[in-house]
Amino acid sequence: MIRLSSYLKNVAGAFILAATLICTLTFTSGCISSGQNTPGTNPTTISQISDKLQVNDLVTIAISGVPKPPPIHAERIKEDGTLTLPLIGTYQALNKTQSEIQTELTELYGKYYTGHVVTVASEGRYIYINGEVRMPGKAIYVPGMTFLRAIAVAGGYSTFASRTRVRVTHADGTSKVVNGRSIERNPSKDFPILPGDYIEVPKR
Repeated sequence: MIRLSSYLKNVAGAFILAATLICTLTFTSGCISSGQNTPGTNPTTISQISDKLQVNDLVTIAISGVPKPPPIHAERIKEDGTLTLPLIGTYQALNKTQSEIQTELTELYGKYYTGHVVTVASEGRYIYINGEVRMPGKAIYVPGMTFLRAIAVAGGYSTFASRTRVRVTHADGTSKVVNGRSIERNPSKDFPILPGDYIEVPKR
């Protein structure tokens, strides 16, 4: 029988807190990170978790360096992996990095502008684990994240947690109450957690 503790051992004790800064016209993007250690683990530096954009990621595109720059375009990647961009139309963004998109759009917009600079930024992808866990708050999303791993990222349940009545609310607004204890006992019941999902562990 696999216990949650086996998952805790496989989760690194350091996570990056990322923030993307978006400015108008002179638009730039950056990332600020810091490590945070889980008790009993060695410091770990994670320089890059996942830079490939996924469905529902917010992508912001700015064009500068031209006499009359067009408005900044912000859009979430659709289920089919595309963005609908001014002048260009449908553009496939799924599983591409910001740098790759920037390079491709610079070339595509070269049909309409000369001397232009394309800047692409995306928001950080997070999940939220609150309530009766040891380290409640926001955690950066890692591809392959599951319910059990999310609980482990939050340091595990607190002493007063009700493991059988955990509410998971997805980014699309749908929610369900799950039996965390049952999932611990039978990891085949574990399920994916996606960017924007919110886990609330109540007090027993």
